[in-house]
This record gives sequence, structure tokens and C-alpha cells, in this order.
Amino acid sequence: MTRRRTPTGDLPAGYRPLALLADGRRLETWDAWDEARGTRCVVKLLRADRRDDPRVRQAVLLEGHLATTLAHPHLVRGYDVLDDPPTVVLETLRGATLSALVDEEPLGLADAAELGCQLASVLGYLHRHDWLHLDLKPDNVVVDHGKAVLIDLSLAGRPGAGRPGAGTRGYLAPEQATGRGLSPATDVWGLGMVLIDALARTAPYGDEATWDSRRRWPLVHRRRPVAPDGLDALPPEVRDVLAACVSIDPAARPLLTQVRAALEPLCSPAAPVDDVRTPLAAGR
Repeated sequence: MTRRRTPTGDLPAGYRPLALLADGRRLETWDAWDEARGTRCVVKLLRADRRDDPRVRQAVLLEGHLATTLAHPHLVRGYDVLDDPPTVVLETLRGATLSALVDEEPLGLADAAELGCQLASVLGYLHRHDWLHLDLKPDNVVVDHGKAVLIDLSLAGRPGAGRPGAGTRGYLAPEQATGRGLSPATDVWGLGMVLIDALARTAPYGDEATWDSRRRWPLVHRRRPVAPDGLDALPPEVRDVLAACVSIDPAARPLLTQVRAALEPLCSPAAPVDDVRTPLAAGR
């Protein structure tokens, strides 16, 4: 077995490590101090033992490019991207991940509707720039006093073909298993999965919905979703649109505009859905 290198916190000049946030197979993620900006930041640094892999280097640099060139209120902001070593510097977000919030209790309908509208807004922005997020999950949404921010562009890609199986166990769309036919509908699947998880704390296709086995793949089109507990009380139009979001057939999934049309009437009238100031999961 190859022994993995212990993270050293050897960040690029100008960034002082404060704490290791995550040590993954490809990246070290650090809470750091940005000397030039005089503020905390998040530094994602490519591990030294992966720097000779051109595919991994390219993926990190692409994430940095997207984070620093795309700007939306519900998308994490990038400060810098460095070539050597490949490094992405991001803003430090306050609040908690949606996953942590939902672990305490499911979201109410109005909160989930506002969450869905905000995510639909940022996904629409990405799609208009011809990018797909491809990793929608509660861990990749940070919520602070009603504002949701989508993070982690490490799997983002163009519509069309992609690396087979790229995604997160239990959340990736069936077409991600084969890496063929990726489209905005793939992110609609992810949005539906996130909202169902937030409302019912369950996975419509079970915890093993990876679609990653060649033996299992022919069975995908014969599978039916498990009816999640807690959704029966939803208004029919919301229940129907969420069920359509996680349709096996991408062509049967709704457009983001259709998802928003179903959710917007349920949002708080106190604020526009793209600039929410209502207490979505605040204080939990």
C-alpha cells in the first residue's frame, strides 16, 4: 500500500495556513489568511503526489478559472488561481452546509422553495455560459441567513460527453454513469435530488443509486423511484415537478424555468427569490 504524504501546509507565497479543512485524494483544502487582501480565505492546493497528472492539473486550473471569471450571488467567488503549484483561492463563506442543516431537521416548504429558486437561478446562469455543475448535493450548498451559495466546481464540464461515473454516490444522474448525454437536464436531476433530500431526508432511488456498475446499468431504465416519506403533503404541482426532476429519462425532466414557476408562489413575499433575506434555516 502506498503511504500518503502528510499535508504540510506549504501554501503559495502570500497565503498563511490556519487549519486543514480537508485532505482529499487530489487536493488539500486549507483555511488560510490572505496577506494581500487582509482576510481569511479557502485555499485548494493540488497534492504534491498528483502534480504530474496532467488531467488532474487541468481540472484544478479549470475550477479556478470558472470561480474567478463567473460571478453570481449564489455562486462561490474565486479570488485567484495559480499555475505552480495548481491552486485555487476562494472566499470564506459563513453559515453551514445544507447537509448539516438538514441533519438537524428537514426544511419547511417555504424555505425549500426559496432554496430551489436560488439554486435554479445560479444553475441557469451556469447553463447560459455553457457549463454544467454536475455535482449538486447538500454538501455543496452553503446557507447563511436565507442565502444559499453553490460551491465546488471541481466536476464542472461542458454538455455532451464526460468522464463515466464522475459525480457523488447517491446523487449523480443515470447519464453520468456512462458519461454520455450530459446536459442541463443533468443538473435538474441534481436540483431535484437536493430538494427532496432537504424536504424528506431521503434518496428517491435509495442509497445505492450510483448507476456505476455495468451489470446494474441495464436495470436502470426499469427502476422506479422509492416514494420519499414526507412528500405526500406537498402541493400536487410541487410533488409532480420534483418527481419529474428525478425522471430516469432526461427528456422528461422539466426546464429550470418550469421548476421555478412551481416553486415561486410558495416563496416568502417579503423578498425576491434571487436576493432572499428571510430566515432560511437561520439559527439552526
